[in-house]
Amino acid sequence: MTKCMICLAVYDTVENKRTDYTIQTWNSINSTIDNDEVRIFFIDNNSCSKTKKFLKDISKYDNVTVITNKENIGTAEAINKALKHRKKGEYAIKMDNDVAVHDFGWVDKMIRCFEIDPNLGILGLKRSDLPNHPDSREYPTEIKCLPHKLGEPWSIIEKCDDIIGTCTMFSPKLLEKIGYLYQPGLYGFDDVLMCSRSILSGFYNAFYPSIEIEHLDDGKNPFTVWKRNYAGLYLGQIKGIIEKYQTGVRSVYYNPFD
Repeated sequence: MTKCMICLAVYDTVENKRTDYTIQTWNSINSTIDNDEVRIFFIDNNSCSKTKKFLKDISKYDNVTVITNKENIGTAEAINKALKHRKKGEYAIKMDNDVAVHDFGWVDKMIRCFEIDPNLGILGLKRSDLPNHPDSREYPTEIKCLPHKLGEPWSIIEKCDDIIGTCTMFSPKLLEKIGYLYQPGLYGFDDVLMCSRSILSGFYNAFYPSIEIEHLDDGKNPFTVWKRNYAGLYLGQIKGIIEKYQTGVRSVYYNPFD
């Protein structure tokens, strides 16, 4: 049985020119994982022909599955289509298609953190451009050394309520308790809502800073700017949803397939 599934929602167009990011992300994944232990799901939200051809080419790999949508259904619902195929006990990673990881065996290192501490719900790789830091007043984190046995590697994480969803691993225990990802629009805040649901379900969240992640998108292209502005339109609604989670008016469990 595979240990983990990696899920990537892909929406590449001629205009946003993200096909090269998708290819670089795939090359990064394929060169740093054990293909016998990790399944990879690409969910194509009706991308351009160049990306479709690329996805068709890599679908020949035994551990790669491509799910094709006729339209752009956004990040959360696309990832959910992959999570529907998750096997019991299998970890799941939500990964953007514009990042690269160069540390071989990074999936196993992340899984080990969950095995050491079952109370860990979400573990994210930390981009170098994030302001979250133990000395930050606005975005504080807390350094935590996981229980250690002599002769084993040290596992040091940074506890943080909100984990940016660039590359995040979900505990199978968490997913079995709260279900699938949710966001009210196509983009934005699915990671914020997931982190809130995790905490309210008795787990905690953290970054794993010892594994470096390279963000390929500099955030300045028109599509990325549009996504950021689009997500901002839902900020008030997101705050309301979190308040309903906290007061019990809204269940933290979500299953769009019921």
